[in-house]
Amino acid sequence: MQPSAPRPRIGSILLAGAAYVAASVGAAALSGTVSARTWRLTAWLLSVAIFAIHFIIERNRRLPRANVAARVAMAVAVGALGVAVLGPVRAHWGEPSRPKLILLSVLAWPIITGVPAFLVALVSGIALDRATGHTRLSSRAGTDVR
Repeated sequence: MQPSAPRPRIGSILLAGAAYVAASVGAAALSGTVSARTWRLTAWLLSVAIFAIHFIIERNRRLPRANVAARVAMAVAVGALGVAVLGPVRAHWGEPSRPKLILLSVLAWPIITGVPAFLVALVSGIALDRATGHTRLSSRAGTDVR
């Protein structure tokens, strides 16, 4: 009997995605008490912190750079999907003119946020590896990437 392939762990992706949603919804809840600029800035800063923490956690798993970037980007996309679903549902539930807008945001936001997140995580991983002199194994076992 051959050993089974390792199953991908999605717990950290889902947890980080939920954190993005919580940060966004929590910051939006502040909109009645502070200026719109303040709560949006709060949401952005919380999201940057979540991104950085998740990036560090994934890097510490000693995965190849592209895997780290993909996992971080998937979490960002999950969070964007959650916000895209919750925002219109809370604000416009039952309005007949909104289904196309809701569908567009549910499809577009994960892509609009996930692709740049992948690129930022990938470039950050490369920069950190070069700055620290570390190498990461590529997808092909036994090959070092600088």
